[in-house]
Amino acid sequence: MKVITFLIIIIMIFSCAKKEEKIIAQVDNNKLLLEDLKCNFNEDVWKNMKIEEKQEYIQDWIQLTLLSQEADKLKISETPEIQSKIKSAEMNIKSNALIAQRFSDITVSEEDIFNYYKLHKSRFLKKSKEYKLQRILITDESELDMIRDEIKNTSFDEAAEKYSEENIGRTGGFVGFISKKNVREVIWNTIIHLKKGRYKTVQIGNAFYIVRYTQTRLMAVEKNFSEVKEEIREIVIRNKKEKNFKNLVEDLKINADIIINYEYIKE
Repeated sequence: MKVITFLIIIIMIFSCAKKEEKIIAQVDNNKLLLEDLKCNFNEDVWKNMKIEEKQEYIQDWIQLTLLSQEADKLKISETPEIQSKIKSAEMNIKSNALIAQRFSDITVSEEDIFNYYKLHKSRFLKKSKEYKLQRILITDESELDMIRDEIKNTSFDEAAEKYSEENIGRTGGFVGFISKKNVREVIWNTIIHLKKGRYKTVQIGNAFYIVRYTQTRLMAVEKNFSEVKEEIREIVIRNKKEKNFKNLVEDLKINADIIINYEYIKE
């Protein structure tokens, strides 16, 4: 029974090994295995790649392999200059792999993001258009036509002074600059679709407002949290990576014997 179990395990091992070695392309003795090809992409990118894109990458690998082999035949790759570049490339790959491993467990909580927003919200600004609103308020709908005629024959300011039922009518009905945040939605939606100086009537409950704007301006206002949440997430992650990288290098320096001689580079 033990012998049979052992044979089954051996068969499974060799079967797995055989399945894993899927040769996608081969140039002489150099093989491009499926797992090697996939290592060049993260899982999501690989899944979303078109077959044409994968084929193009394989053709690039064949071309690169041919050129590399020829460099070896001509002993170009054995020169000190090329060996130095190969060594530098190898160090870069290893360093990037270490950094990626150290950064893989970095997480950012909602609290981290919101705390950053509270401390730096003044950095996240957007341009907001504001309108200088002028209005006439009445509660008697039958007076509307008369007031419109008054506006045409005199001016909006005079009509406001004469007919408006609110105190600002005395000063021409000027409300001041309004934004989307500090005015009723129906008035805002009316104003933004008007041409400068034109007017329109808006009913709110039992009141009628004849509204127009005389001026616009752009103001810098802070974005709300939902608008900048993902942007801040990237910033916080980047800051954590920079801090972790700095700490990693400092720790490695402490445990290494480092000698620097700047004299040679002055020549």
